[in-house]
Amino acid sequence: MCKVNKILFTLFVFLFLTFNVNAETIIKVRVTYSDVNMRSGPGTSYSIVKKVAVNASYNMASQTKIADEGGCSDGWYEVYYNDTDVGYICSSYAVLDSYEIANEVATTECEIDLSGKGFPQSYWTGLCNLKNRFPNWNFVADKTNLDFPTAVSKESVGKMSLIQTPNEGFLSTSSDSYDYLTDTFIVKEGSNWYSANQAVVAYYMDPRNFFDESSIFMFEKLSFDSGYQTVEAIQSVLDGRDINEHAQTIYSAAEEFNVNAIYLASRIRQETGGSYSGYALGGYSVTNDEGVFFEHIYNPYNIGAYTGVGDGLVWAATGTYYLKPWITIPIAIRGGASFISSSYIGQGQDTSYYQKFNTGSYSTASAYSHQYMTNIRGAASEASITYNGYADMDILDNTSFTFVIPVYDNMASSSYELPNIGNPNNHLKNISINDKTINNFSHDNYEYTYYTSSAVNKVKISATTINSSATVQGTGDISLTSDETVATLTVTAQNGLVQKYTIKIIKTDGIDISVKDIVDNMEITVNDNLMTFGVGIDVAKITSLVHSISATAEVTVSNKNQGILVTGDVITIKNGTESLSYNAVIKGDPTGDGNINIQDLLRLQKYILGYVSLEGSYLKACDTNQDGVVNIVDLLRIQKHILGYVTIS
Repeated sequence: MCKVNKILFTLFVFLFLTFNVNAETIIKVRVTYSDVNMRSGPGTSYSIVKKVAVNASYNMASQTKIADEGGCSDGWYEVYYNDTDVGYICSSYAVLDSYEIANEVATTECEIDLSGKGFPQSYWTGLCNLKNRFPNWNFVADKTNLDFPTAVSKESVGKMSLIQTPNEGFLSTSSDSYDYLTDTFIVKEGSNWYSANQAVVAYYMDPRNFFDESSIFMFEKLSFDSGYQTVEAIQSVLDGRDINEHAQTIYSAAEEFNVNAIYLASRIRQETGGSYSGYALGGYSVTNDEGVFFEHIYNPYNIGAYTGVGDGLVWAATGTYYLKPWITIPIAIRGGASFISSSYIGQGQDTSYYQKFNTGSYSTASAYSHQYMTNIRGAASEASITYNGYADMDILDNTSFTFVIPVYDNMASSSYELPNIGNPNNHLKNISINDKTINNFSHDNYEYTYYTSSAVNKVKISATTINSSATVQGTGDISLTSDETVATLTVTAQNGLVQKYTIKIIKTDGIDISVKDIVDNMEITVNDNLMTFGVGIDVAKITSLVHSISATAEVTVSNKNQGILVTGDVITIKNGTESLSYNAVIKGDPTGDGNINIQDLLRLQKYILGYVSLEGSYLKACDTNQDGVVNIVDLLRIQKHILGYVTIS
């Protein structure tokens, strides 16, 4: 090659690289926990703008973290929501994702074709691999105009997406699906159907995870085509099962109602197993919603089986629409095909994917509603059955299948992955400082403030996880080298999910502690303006507790019993210019004499019988077991205390 040609070639390569790999990188904030608060300012004292779901993604308003003004020691991300409005997300609950815009120009014929149809670059490799293997296959991009993180959140509520799995890492930990405190998942249907978590829903909603020659059939357009949807194809899908003898009925129903015949066969096999011993095909007796009894009812598609197969049979016996009641299998096959055609395929939900996730741009029903199945794996399972039927017929290479594939806004640059296996509980059962449980501890309260004397140089922190497979780091002796030390306890669940608890330890003997913070650190039960104690506590003990937190605080008690606290006493704590008062409650002392005796027993008895009225601290004193109810149990406890059988403390 001559020198000039080399120069031209080099220039061509330079220009090609310049115009084809010129990428603009943007950074987005992605939330990694559920129910995260977006606030109006960089601190927990600011109002909550909205609750944010896991995987929600926002453009950054500031390229650097915003300094914490309280409640998030790691700082805050300033983000845009609703295009121009600004909110703040604690950076402890989010990560930064980078996205490349126009990061690659299509070069191959397949990529150019897909790009022109509206498929984003992250779809190209998977679809082009399929196109190279099956040139007759056609891919149609359906731009849903839906935000993907929002769609995942919508499909993750209630019973929208259920799963059967031994892997606890796949299950939802939302408040209606899981109890962190007891480490218990809530069954949503049957005996072992649970809500899938948002990471699992994101995986099954992301089309890019199913660009293989089997799974792609969840996107197959489900209209009838006699060219390859034959009786033989139906028999192949049913694979010798009992229902196989009705292959001709399935074919005729598909032709009559313009439904993909292979899809109908796959749906029946998926829902029933194709066996007459099954509930939906066995012809069980049913009384419908109108009180009419039927000897045999069939529902091979399990339509209407929202909480169990029995519901589906009742549905199939109620009314006269869709050829109901379905008293024979042929009638049920035709009636179900009519229902699927008019209620789903004819309404724009014309793929298995869209019947699980109603997110298509041309659906007549509103997004996230009118969905055929709750099984998160349902569409993928049906796709596998359909594919195997086509493969057995040897028609994959020569058939012009059409696949309608959704495209969402704000998807990650690579496909979403399934979460790790293992229990997800990353919460603590307790936190102790110097062997005493931290005041107001709750497993879902992640930030605490602890006050100690300025003379203290270290504290010992210990913690216990709710789930024994979780681990916690950050415990042990914590050196206090400054007036304020932040201790962080990092809890890692068995499946790798991390939760942080922070404790702000403040050394002080001054007046900068609020009265509320003093009370919160006294390890005394306080509800509203009521302080609850056991019998026999003296005023000096209250003063000592207050001074152990703030030496400058003043304590006064309107005492009626020479130093021993009684029900009805008023405790006033003043620090600086702030002053708060609390009414004392002595459990078992509704008479207010500081003792538990026969007078208290009679007072409570008269209250229960309605002869006297009690309120405030005197009524609270009757609640001896602190269960929020005053009843005969409390009366018996006072009686047993007087007799020496129990001690109310």
